[in-house]
Amino acid sequence: MTDLWNTLPEATRTALIARGVESWRTVYDGVATHNKQWRPLRPPIMSASVYDDFTTISATVARLILTACQQRATTAGELREALGMPVGAIDLLDENLPLTEDLLGGVRADILLADGTPYLVEANIDSALGGAHDSDGIAARFLAAYVGDPVLDAVGLTAPPSAVDARYEAVRSALALSGQHRLAMVFTTGGSYPGSQDGLAMIKLLEGFSERGRQLGLDMRVYPVEWLTLDDAGRLCVDDGPIDAVLRMFVPQGTKPSAGLDALGTAVQTGAIRIFTPTASWLLASKSIFAWLWDDLDTLAPADAALVRRHVPRTQVLSAALRAQAIADQQELVLKPSGSYGGVGVVVGPEVSADEWQHAVDQALAETGYILQKYVPVDRLTMQFVDMETGAVKEADVPFCLAPYLFAGTPAGAYLRFAVPGAGPVVNVAQGALTSGLLLLP
Repeated sequence: MTDLWNTLPEATRTALIARGVESWRTVYDGVATHNKQWRPLRPPIMSASVYDDFTTISATVARLILTACQQRATTAGELREALGMPVGAIDLLDENLPLTEDLLGGVRADILLADGTPYLVEANIDSALGGAHDSDGIAARFLAAYVGDPVLDAVGLTAPPSAVDARYEAVRSALALSGQHRLAMVFTTGGSYPGSQDGLAMIKLLEGFSERGRQLGLDMRVYPVEWLTLDDAGRLCVDDGPIDAVLRMFVPQGTKPSAGLDALGTAVQTGAIRIFTPTASWLLASKSIFAWLWDDLDTLAPADAALVRRHVPRTQVLSAALRAQAIADQQELVLKPSGSYGGVGVVVGPEVSADEWQHAVDQALAETGYILQKYVPVDRLTMQFVDMETGAVKEADVPFCLAPYLFAGTPAGAYLRFAVPGAGPVVNVAQGALTSGLLLLP
């Protein structure tokens, strides 16, 4: 239902791999990754109609998440309390901010497949949705590598609409920006993105991202949050002076304390800058809300309830009352921290011993803030890789995650992550997984 590799004619597959062998170095030049051994020789390929189906499901789940939150809270502070998060758990949170559709400015659902059926296992809702610059670029560079090959020219491969462009348009609209407003994409040097600890190197790496913003008519630059300052007039400043607006590209949870973060917080509070999106968006990314969707099934419209049952794995907030069930049903469950991201703290029941599982469940109960989610026995993706040192080509069936973007409700691009030969079951870039864009067949 997703990757169409095994349905393509042999001549097409041969041509795709041949062009991949020739071009993988340039395709992945500048793409940040922790993996130093493998590179993929092609991007995953999906039909345009299936891509549309996946983005429609993602948009529906995002709408249901907001509705579930609005039924339990009217402000960000009330939602934080309903989620059991302590004061300060979300950086720069405006506790009085109303819960509106503005918080859905950016959505990237993580989708796994089982027997071809898509399951949304997480919904990242925030402005800080990584991977758009890389996935857009990888897809475009693979397409460019295929130009001039008569076999591939006849296939009609295209890329989805640009996620980078869609986010810029969402920022422009949400913040009412004109070409005179000075915009900065603000990232953190304390994050897990490969190489982000070097602020100057990241500014250089993301110059293409900045240049695209300028091409779209925005006065754009990138800057680390840790380096932000306030001038005597209370204006937020980067290296070339005051700015009017911020595209926040750091997750507002556990951000490294700094004078720059304090400066940003002050500028937000005083109204000196406009920000996309307010950090309250990240509250909606809590995995506990998937449990609320299941709790609310009887109140949903029939079509919405059917979609949750079919495409959202059964999710429960872990409690002491569920311990015995959790231990007994190990082979059917995944344990996840409600508020973490990037695969941190995830324990897959079928992949660990009984002792390891029981210890993880008891540790989670002691810490609180975990969910139990039904295990999805994922389909595998047949991918071709090159060993960067030897040049050897290896084909492997690997677990993968498809994450289409929605910016202000507009579908755009997709972030593909897949494991490499011999890797474990958790598909995470920090643990060596590789990334790609997506190509579509008409």
